[in-house]
Amino acid sequence: MPQPKGKSGNPNGRPKGTHNKVSTSVKEDVLFVYESLGGASGLEEWARESKRNLALFYQWMMTKLLPASLDVDQKSTVKFEPLQVIINSNGDSPPK
Repeated sequence: MPQPKGKSGNPNGRPKGTHNKVSTSVKEDVLFVYESLGGASGLEEWARESKRNLALFYQWMMTKLLPASLDVDQKSTVKFEPLQVIINSNGDSPPK
């Protein structure tokens, strides 16, 4: 018999700290592929293959690893230096 609307089969919910099985599986798969492709040294080699790859590394990968927000108190000094990489259609950065 189905649960009444608004009621759960587990009224206490999932225990705190328990990971979602699907996201855990996907993370394990991504880590396996990352290691199979050479891990950190393989990633570095790929990024250095072309200016386009280096730009993609900074544009996509680093932005996913950096925190979305930063908490600071009034005494802190935070300096932001924008990173800008422009890529031509052929994948190369324009001349300076």
